[in-house]
Amino acid sequence: MQIFANSNYNFVKARFFAVAFSILWILVGFGLYAKNGINWGIDFAGGASIVLKFKDAVPMDRLRGQLADASIQQYGKPEENSVLIRLPQLQAEGDYAGQAVAKLNAALNPDAASKLDLNFQGRERIVELLLQTDPENKGSNETAKAYYETVAQSVISHRSELGLFKNMSQVAGSPGVTSNIARVLNEKAFLGAFNVLNQETVGPQVGKELQQKAIWAVVFSTLAMGLYLWIRFDIMFGFAAIVCIVHDILVALAFLPMIGAEFSLNIVAALLLVVGYSINDTVVTYDRVRENRRKMKTKMTFEEQLNLAMNQTLSRTILTSGSVVLVLISLILFGGKVIHDFAWVLLIGVIAGTYSTVTIVPAVAIAWNNLTGRKHDIAGPAARGRVESPRDETPATRKRRAV
Repeated sequence: MQIFANSNYNFVKARFFAVAFSILWILVGFGLYAKNGINWGIDFAGGASIVLKFKDAVPMDRLRGQLADASIQQYGKPEENSVLIRLPQLQAEGDYAGQAVAKLNAALNPDAASKLDLNFQGRERIVELLLQTDPENKGSNETAKAYYETVAQSVISHRSELGLFKNMSQVAGSPGVTSNIARVLNEKAFLGAFNVLNQETVGPQVGKELQQKAIWAVVFSTLAMGLYLWIRFDIMFGFAAIVCIVHDILVALAFLPMIGAEFSLNIVAALLLVVGYSINDTVVTYDRVRENRRKMKTKMTFEEQLNLAMNQTLSRTILTSGSVVLVLISLILFGGKVIHDFAWVLLIGVIAGTYSTVTIVPAVAIAWNNLTGRKHDIAGPAARGRVESPRDETPATRKRRAV
């Protein structure tokens, strides 16, 4: 499939508008950083992140009363009754998230002192209860333990599918739960107010190390890509590629404060993907420039070479970028909260990588060419090695030769 066949757009002419737009975009984004600061995620700032799903409406007042320093916000759709709790950085290492969850459990589930919370406890506690009561008269041997472990795992798996149990009939509906087991669970267990969907703790030292490693990962990947193009083509294209990658990363980073996203490991992964995608499109264009130098028979300026190469690869660029953009839009709409920011950053990075290939890279390459005084005009090997025959000579030429 090919679109934009035989196109003849003057991409080089639009480079100044693209540069101006990119500079304005980046200044706006980094102005927001200067105003509000960097919204470091738990991965880099340290602290704790907890996602809770409640059986009924979320008791926001009680949560804020128990965790005064926490940032609490809705997680997912309102009808899902889920919240994201972020706790600030601590100076000491420890299970910060686990301590906070235990505190909430004690405050919101007073029955937990005497009964087993099926929305909070894990498989081991359910197995322990079933072995103690032995509702199926299996005894206390290894076979009995294996049987009750299977039942307990079935209950936990069913809870994971539902998010949490809202009534005991859902517990009884778990595969492997017999009437005797359901009776024991009704007597000895209860359904707590919430279930922990996710909890994460990152200490201050680990967060600082992750910050450094993330920065170096992006820097080294950018330099490696520039070095690769320098070796494969020349130093001008290598330098232009580095500028292009830095541009795409800055455009993506400038977008983060515009949507209030936090800088996390997912964002670092998105930036590294942007680096790889950006360089791929750039390599295709540069390779076409080099290929045209060997084939063209008519003299062309450097600007004309770049325009020709970009028009020749335009169909491939649009189809590749378009398919990626469609996938990323689907992730934004249907992928859920976990990868929402990741998909947005990747989408902006892909768009930036596409237009920087046809506008920013030529701007850098042409500026380099003009500053260094290098000659990239070509006539093609066929034209350079061509000997003019007498019948190709003009009358004026023949007259000069006769003189």
